[in-house]
Amino acid sequence: MSAKFRLEWARKHGERKAKELEFNSFPICPFEIAEKEDIIVEPKPADSEGVSGGIIFADSGVGIFYSTNIVNEGFHRFTVGHELGHYFLEGHPDEILKTAPLHVSRAGFTQGNSSIELEADHFASGLLLPSKLVRETLSDNMIGLEGIEALKEASLCSFTASAIRAAECSPYPMAVIVSREDRICYGFLSEGFRSLRPATFPRKGDLLPDSATRAFNAERTNVEYARRTSEETSLADWFDRPGGVPLDEEVVGLGAYGYTLTVLSSEELPDDPDEDEEDEEASLIESYTPRFAKGR
Repeated sequence: MSAKFRLEWARKHGERKAKELEFNSFPICPFEIAEKEDIIVEPKPADSEGVSGGIIFADSGVGIFYSTNIVNEGFHRFTVGHELGHYFLEGHPDEILKTAPLHVSRAGFTQGNSSIELEADHFASGLLLPSKLVRETLSDNMIGLEGIEALKEASLCSFTASAIRAAECSPYPMAVIVSREDRICYGFLSEGFRSLRPATFPRKGDLLPDSATRAFNAERTNVEYARRTSEETSLADWFDRPGGVPLDEEVVGLGAYGYTLTVLSSEELPDDPDEDEEDEEASLIESYTPRFAKGR
């Protein structure tokens, strides 16, 4: 099973679990799901910076803990959803128990190569933000930060998790990019954005283009969720696409870890791509391997 297929498998497993437990509307509560499985969930004292949570497989049962270092309900809910992924996904308990009964997750954004961490992230995204409910929430043609904030409010998930799922489910051109200082961390494209046929996509470690995002990062100091900016940019600025297709560029600070979320969007539904260009587009997207955001 390829890595890409396993991530999709993990997300769909999360969606199936939500449906199986008859969560047919937002918000989906991971604490309630844990209780149904007789899993004890407890907050962890704010004494170990960098640890977001963990899961313990003991003879007496299973326990999950989450960090209180970051006071953010969306962070806590995604952390618990992530640890539930380690519980529900086939092979995860065995893999964890190879080394120890306790498995710890690190705070921040999942950018490493740990397959079970990525799979647990995707499970949590499917569990807490199922595609059907995401599309229903965005059905009023809300795009950009407006749609993301509506999804965040309905699902009680974080800005980043909501942004990524909005991009994955929106028919409109939308790209979400997470950066720190002047460097790209990762990004996601909607199907509609792929239809714009960007020539390139900024990769992890690339410098930000000269844009609102770069200016925002240059001046930010301890930016909180409420601070944001909005300007107009173009496809040429970010994606080396001739023609300068106009895009709205909305930027918001992600708080404690110094990350910034940029949303590029357009209200224009794209034309269907020509059949002879589909393989080229698929190759472009396949060459860029994003990493799901952990707990943001």
